[in-house]
Amino acid sequence: MIATWKTLFEIITLFADVVSNGGNLLLDIGPKADGTIPAQDVLVLKELGKWNKKHEEAIFGTLPGLPQGHFYGPTTISKDSSTLYLFLPAHQTGNVMIKGLDNIKDVQVVGTPYHIQHKIVGKISWSSVPGLVFINVPEKYTDPYMTVLKISL
Repeated sequence: MIATWKTLFEIITLFADVVSNGGNLLLDIGPKADGTIPAQDVLVLKELGKWNKKHEEAIFGTLPGLPQGHFYGPTTISKDSSTLYLFLPAHQTGNVMIKGLDNIKDVQVVGTPYHIQHKIVGKISWSSVPGLVFINVPEKYTDPYMTVLKISL
């Protein structure tokens, strides 16, 4: 039998999707007959652990985020609803769009000191419709696997 492993990108993408839906991911990693852990599994565990450490505030102690249709990707929100986290696929740059938010104070790339500007488009002063929020993510701020944006509300 030939073992096939998921890539780190695939595992982190699956993990973010599961977390954004309030679940837990089972990796199905176990020892070989001689008790050793395959090198590929060790690499996966180390890299996922490193990615989790960098993005822990968006993962642990959070709740599922925005309802479907407000953002096209996984999201989580802090328990006090003051911080929204957007999970972006690796190397997604340019404009990211969110629907239905008009109370954004700040946008930061999780695990970095970088803050990003946002702008609201389509907001009409006499309407209760909040418009669309666009956040331009420069390539130099992206994570090799999945970038996470921290939206302070």
